[in-house]
Amino acid sequence: MLLSSGMTALGGLRHSLLRGHDIKCSPGAQIFKTMETELTIKSEDPRTPDIHKLIDELDAYQAELYPPESNHLEPVEKLISADYYFIAARTEGNLLGIGSYRRMPAHKESQSYVEIKRLYVPHQFRGIGLATQLMDALEEKALAEGYLEACLETGISQNEALSLYEKRGYQRTKPFGAYQEDPLSVFMRKTLS
Repeated sequence: MLLSSGMTALGGLRHSLLRGHDIKCSPGAQIFKTMETELTIKSEDPRTPDIHKLIDELDAYQAELYPPESNHLEPVEKLISADYYFIAARTEGNLLGIGSYRRMPAHKESQSYVEIKRLYVPHQFRGIGLATQLMDALEEKALAEGYLEACLETGISQNEALSLYEKRGYQRTKPFGAYQEDPLSVFMRKTLS
């Protein structure tokens, strides 16, 4: 199955996916069956059953890669607080991916910023630009809220994530906020514009 490489914004956070061009969809992604399937990325409650299930899947994936002391997983209860902005990508009601950020206050070392958290697209939906669109939505919202910097922590074993962040202009940096040096972590930051 093929999807368009020309995924375009239709206004706000709505996007369109078109069949028939040059990006191959991962096996099992039969969700894209119509000639035009609209993808919606919007704020959602992470306590909904399908989102909670996807967060559990992400936690299990992270637990396979890293020991507990190197996993910095935010529980669903935190993701619903006013400090967080949480989004989900759906098409025809089907959940394809999630992402969030935490609003971090200014302190003596830096201005206020957002920390990207919980970005996840299941394997069967990777390779069609969903993570990029989720990141676009998060960064656009952060800018609209007046934040000029985004930071994140990811693991050394997540090559796809590292590649995505580097392509988006994130640069490696020292630990930020409450993080400590960890040989299994990569810390990154980007000036938003």
